[in-house]
Amino acid sequence: MASRSDKLFQKRRPNKQRDLIRRKSSLPERRRVLIVCEGEKTEPLYLKALVADLGLTTAEVEVCGKCDSAPVSVVKFGKKKFNSDPDFDLVFFVFDQDTHASYDDALRLIEEFQCQRKFNGKTIAAITSIPCFEIWFLLHFEPHTKPYVASGGKSPCKNLISVLKRNPAFKDYEKGGENYFEVLQGRLPQAKKNSAQALKQIQDAGSSAHHGNPTTLMHKLIDALENVAAEYKI
Repeated sequence: MASRSDKLFQKRRPNKQRDLIRRKSSLPERRRVLIVCEGEKTEPLYLKALVADLGLTTAEVEVCGKCDSAPVSVVKFGKKKFNSDPDFDLVFFVFDQDTHASYDDALRLIEEFQCQRKFNGKTIAAITSIPCFEIWFLLHFEPHTKPYVASGGKSPCKNLISVLKRNPAFKDYEKGGENYFEVLQGRLPQAKKNSAQALKQIQDAGSSAHHGNPTTLMHKLIDALENVAAEYKI
């Protein structure tokens, strides 16, 4: 024979289940994000690890690489992807300036993309890095304001990577190699702070967010992903 406490538990349990269902149904639907990257491995590997760490899934955030290294190709690929699946709420194009001839053309295409009426209410943004994505890695360790230019037969990006390799954690670094998210994870707040400060310094000096050397807008992308992750919590 069931005790009084057993009967009380049996009565309360269905109520808890109904409360949970009611709570879930009242939560906003989590927004979907498309991230299109220039790199085949470095950027996608890092971003996929970040997305997983935030508790997001591939159903909510799709990270695409392998769309050619030219910035304009990144934008065209992303636009085609978005047109075939317009349910994405946020679309980010991640690419470098370095020595790419189509860098400014890519920015203009994104501006045109943003102005199309059918995309009203969507977030469409360029997440640029100058000279390249690896500036984001450097900013995990210290503020960095030294501009990078081509010299000694090396591109601006290769000169930056030479500096990055001075850090013991990156001494064997090769672009397109292994995933470095776990190495950098604990320093993410510092990287965001340093990145935001570098951007402000560049803008205060009169340069735009997409043309200051060095800059990266990766902190803005990560802020957006963190906001999406925070929108749906039980």
